[in-house]
Amino acid sequence: MESFSKQLNRHQKRLAAAIETLSGLERVCPDPLDSETLLQLDSVSLHYYACEKPRYKTPLLICYALINRPYILDLEPGRSLIRDLLEAGQSVYLIDWGYPKENDRHIGLDDYIGDYLHTAVEQVKLHSQQSQVDLLGVCQGGVFSLCYASLFPRNVQKLITLVTPIDTSVENFTLARMVSGVDIDALVACGNISGAVLNQFYASLKPLELGLHKQLRMTEQFGSKSAARTFLRMEYWLNDSPDLTARSAAEFAIRFFRDNGLVNGTLNVCGQLIDLGQLTQPVLNAFGIKDHLVPPASSAALATCLKRCSQYTALELNAGHIGAFASSTARRKLVKAVSTFRRG
Repeated sequence: MESFSKQLNRHQKRLAAAIETLSGLERVCPDPLDSETLLQLDSVSLHYYACEKPRYKTPLLICYALINRPYILDLEPGRSLIRDLLEAGQSVYLIDWGYPKENDRHIGLDDYIGDYLHTAVEQVKLHSQQSQVDLLGVCQGGVFSLCYASLFPRNVQKLITLVTPIDTSVENFTLARMVSGVDIDALVACGNISGAVLNQFYASLKPLELGLHKQLRMTEQFGSKSAARTFLRMEYWLNDSPDLTARSAAEFAIRFFRDNGLVNGTLNVCGQLIDLGQLTQPVLNAFGIKDHLVPPASSAALATCLKRCSQYTALELNAGHIGAFASSTARRKLVKAVSTFRRG
């Protein structure tokens, strides 16, 4: 067994190397692609990434979650789902929910899905001169996409859900248990939920790995300038958390998490109950088998909810929640599956 003095010496060397690496770095920020802004509605915007040689007529619209920022899908060259999709011949549209202000506290699910998302879809149809879109929803954005397809089925040709929670009653769904135990009314009584509070909440799901262990291993992330840039960009993204509007947070916590609304058919959006059993569009459901945030069993439950779906495909990725679209191996498998699914 290695002696303590040798361990300490090795750690000191890593620390010295990390300091040297960091001292030679410029200010590091995410490095996403330039895009064309097609729509700005309140804090919400719609972006377009043009493919030089597109192979698909039906436009692809990505709907991310309200939590964190969607540039994790295009963090930097070599770590970008959007760039990989472009290289595969797929132009990409992306809805960015922006940073809600305090006076947005009354914006709820009806607004996000029935207004903002619907307006974005109509703009994509107009811009692409197509009558339908393929909708790719990530995490909570997958829930939004399923709801939208239920409300406006004629607008959606195919559905892709990525690391999307469906059944909140499955075992080991720590997030669902925690949300169910929170006094939602008290939490949102003073207004929107701050991004800082959300960060603390998610870190508490894996306190050792995301806390002490992460700090102890930090010097290992700075073996090169390239690795250091990636680490710092990830940290930048992790701490760039928009607030959640009070109304949307309360509605999603109660209707979706607490009531298991998608599975039980009790999720009401825009005055309509969302019945996944009525969806007929082909669905590609991709999830990470190592996902600690959304258990794979929760995502996989979508298969039993779809009764009339013309084609259902499950894609298991050997990755966690973010790794499902950030790690190179999982991303290659995902892009290949998306390309095949959209061509079929």
